[in-house]
Amino acid sequence: MNDIELLQTFGFNFKIERLRLKLSQEDVAFKTGFSISYISNVENAKHNISLCNAVKLAKIVDKSIDEMLIAK
Repeated sequence: MNDIELLQTFGFNFKIERLRLKLSQEDVAFKTGFSISYISNVENAKHNISLCNAVKLAKIVDKSIDEMLIAK
């Protein structure tokens, strides 16, 4: 999997899990301190997310990094 595919997979999985938990981007922004635009950019693979931020987002949706990087 190349860099773009990793970002797309993480973003897609995060969005799916966020919606499953009925969390808005605003809810996530409040819980993490990230901006809504940052979260949108992560979900749309427009931002090269750091490992620390990826872990923080994965925890919000109750998933491990491993789970977030599995293509569905």
